[in-house]
Amino acid sequence: MVGRVTQTTLVRDFLSHVQSLQSRTAEAQEHVQTQKRINQPSDDPGGTARVARLRSEDADLRALQETVGFGLSVLGAQDAVLGEADALLTRAREIAAQHANGLNTPGERQAAAAEITEIERALITLADTTVAGRHVFGGLATGSSPFVQFDDPGFDPNAAYTGTSEAFHVRTGRDGVTTRLTTSGDQVFGDAILALDVLRSNLEAGTVPTTEIDEIASAAEGLRLERASVGARSRTLTERGQEILRGIHTAREEIGEIEDIDLVEAIVDLQRLQSALEATLVSGQTLQQSIVDYVRL
Repeated sequence: MVGRVTQTTLVRDFLSHVQSLQSRTAEAQEHVQTQKRINQPSDDPGGTARVARLRSEDADLRALQETVGFGLSVLGAQDAVLGEADALLTRAREIAAQHANGLNTPGERQAAAAEITEIERALITLADTTVAGRHVFGGLATGSSPFVQFDDPGFDPNAAYTGTSEAFHVRTGRDGVTTRLTTSGDQVFGDAILALDVLRSNLEAGTVPTTEIDEIASAAEGLRLERASVGARSRTLTERGQEILRGIHTAREEIGEIEDIDLVEAIVDLQRLQSALEATLVSGQTLQQSIVDYVRL
């Protein structure tokens, strides 16, 4: 009886050992195939929780990265518009200066007024620039233009802007930090539109421009100040984008450290387990023969 118990125990222990080696070998094969140490939560509950937190952080950082990219496109469009607008006002000031000496005829001033008309029309068109369907000088609103166009009935240079006065901010940090993208359109272009309209009206009437030169110069300075502000905000967003990229890189590195395996080490471990399993199965044949011999006794 004691002998039978001993043989049964040997068989049970052998089978248990084989099953353990088979399970570990299958797990090692999965690690080599996926090159991941964690393939299901039970592989490492603590590591799985850390990876989940890091993936959430990575997703939030990528969302911020998209926001920063959009913000830079908006500010880039504003910078380009303000540069063109400054060039228009420079030309308008040149025209005003050419006709400020009183030597030009009324007809010549009226011809100059026609060019100012085109400059005023072009300025308002520039002010209505959009990015992805959003008005970059209209609080990033969609839909109709926030500016009354020069050729619209009832155009009033004193009320050319009809959009929102609220600035548009975007979240650029996980700690709630935001960056302003827009400035109200009337604040940016209001003085320029009015100065151009006054100059146009006076030239059409054959009047010698006087104070208009200084008014246009002042409006141009306002555009340059806004352009400087746009540049500063663009630099802030660029720096923030670089920080976000570093954060994404760090999060993904940490995920890799938790999840990924050393492939060479994993292959060596698999080969070791396969060899152990083969050796165990060979020894099992000896055990099986011993049991058969015992039964024959």
